[in-house]
Amino acid sequence: MEITSNTLSLFNYIGDSEKSNEVLQGLANNTNKDVSGGLDLLESGLSNGKFEETLELMEKGEIDIDLNLVDNYYQFNQQKLNREVAQLARNFDLGSETAVTLQDGKLVVEGDSDNAKALQNYLDKDTRLSALVQQTAKLQQFVEWGQAKEQAAVYQSEDMPEDQLIEFLKEARLVMTQDNQFLMSNKGSAFYSQGHTQSIIDKIAQQT
Repeated sequence: MEITSNTLSLFNYIGDSEKSNEVLQGLANNTNKDVSGGLDLLESGLSNGKFEETLELMEKGEIDIDLNLVDNYYQFNQQKLNREVAQLARNFDLGSETAVTLQDGKLVVEGDSDNAKALQNYLDKDTRLSALVQQTAKLQQFVEWGQAKEQAAVYQSEDMPEDQLIEFLKEARLVMTQDNQFLMSNKGSAFYSQGHTQSIIDKIAQQT
């Protein structure tokens, strides 16, 4: 999923410290905004089929939704998915981990075994489950990106050099622009994007 943002265009301001500082100050300010009604906005976007538009407005800062609300929505969806996957694991003998790539609005099951082909056929037909997987993936990716923006504000307060901060944001941004994967097994389900931001934070901590 790729969402373009005008609010966090720090990459466009390399070499322009005044512009980049304005962008980074916005990151810090956004963490203290009033988020009343945020859940209603999120639910409205989901129910009206305007999920992408809602996330884009959130990222641009045009609507304020607490990251915790998005995370709670993601966790709720993930619980539903885990129940679905438990049933699929029984039906399609998902003993080992099966990867499903989210690509161009479709779910693509990896592998050419009979079980993989049967699962692909099932996902192609079950539009409700397909929509739930894709919606949950986007929520998870947005949670990761939200965490990255919050961490960027922390790094700014700690006077991290601008070039390092830009590199952090570039790497964190990949969670929004690269194809995600939905991983299923008889033990549950997860998205490949989970933990993306924390892994970068940990890497930076090890270097300091």
